[in-house]
Amino acid sequence: MLLIDVARALASIGMIGMSLTAIIHLILNKNTSQNRIKLYGSIAFCFLLLLPSYFYSDNLEYYLERLQINVPYLVLPLCWMIAPVLSKKELMFCYKWFISGVFFVALKAILYYLFNQHLVNELYLHSQVMPTLVTHHPTFSLMSAFATFLAWQLFTDKSQTNWSKIEKPIFLIMSVFLFVFVHVFSVRIGMLVLYVLVIAETIKYGFQTNKFKAIVAFIMLALVGSIVLLNSPTFKNKLINTGQDLAVISNNASANNQSLASRLISYKNAIEICNQTSWLFGCGLGDINDLNTQIFKQTFPDVSKPILPHNQFLFLLAATGITGLLFFSMSFFYPLWYFRKRLNPALYGIYLLLFFAFQVEPILQTQLGVAFSLFFILMGIQMNLPFDSITENTHEN
Repeated sequence: MLLIDVARALASIGMIGMSLTAIIHLILNKNTSQNRIKLYGSIAFCFLLLLPSYFYSDNLEYYLERLQINVPYLVLPLCWMIAPVLSKKELMFCYKWFISGVFFVALKAILYYLFNQHLVNELYLHSQVMPTLVTHHPTFSLMSAFATFLAWQLFTDKSQTNWSKIEKPIFLIMSVFLFVFVHVFSVRIGMLVLYVLVIAETIKYGFQTNKFKAIVAFIMLALVGSIVLLNSPTFKNKLINTGQDLAVISNNASANNQSLASRLISYKNAIEICNQTSWLFGCGLGDINDLNTQIFKQTFPDVSKPILPHNQFLFLLAATGITGLLFFSMSFFYPLWYFRKRLNPALYGIYLLLFFAFQVEPILQTQLGVAFSLFFILMGIQMNLPFDSITENTHEN
């Protein structure tokens, strides 16, 4: 995920490797549990529901392009369905690698900012952000917020008794650094989901201890965040840029190169596409880009870069109609409902993050968004599955 802009083939190579491992394991063992079939099958269904729109999409080239981006939602859940069960120790190792990777990418970005402050601060006045190794900044801001959350979970996890004395403090340092980085990075969606996760942790902490301590903890975190924001030139410039965006919306001025204004138009376009085609089945995955661009040109000809509906739910509504959106919602969130009585932080954390991110980003329309969302959903499901003590001991040995 972190090297996807350096070598895009790595994601495909990884998927092929997982597929081969799963197939070999299935041949040797020839069995898988029913709950794994249901859980991973529900995620795979998110891809299958895109297939019917082939029959009413005129632009098949664009349809196949969208389908290719979402292929991992079919392949990887099927792989995890039949692959060897990973032990908790192995899953934790994967989370540690992710946190460490995000930490070093964020550290590199901060170091660049320290030596190029004037240049980077200027970028924030033009709806841009500081350069990072991961060029899609909305998704990287989500990754940074999630890594902050995971690092905190590792620090507070009392079940890890075999760690060295220095290991937990390292994850605390990473969590604090990434918490500050999300504020300095100043991508709106990243800050939103970060505080959604903070609130969720505060509520959990309140139930585990007492409400007063939870309120104090939240106030302290909010205070730290406010201090960082008030002293961050990047956030101040982002605030100026946001004010310009809001002025464009209120004055019905040109939305060209204005992030929020263009998003609002894209939301309206999704509704208009349903009005022009079908509320029940949508316009077809292949035609959503053409129709969206056409509406932009007719209604807002001054916008040089039309954007797709920047809301995952509205995107699916326009492309597949109420039918597709309903089936997607039921299948995508099924694992959350299945484990509702015993959710682990990794699973409810990624679902909380994605639910709010879906409101302002079509996460599943980029290769990085698909990789990030899918991998941590699959990991979260496996973390929540009951572990056979014999299996776990075998892995450790």
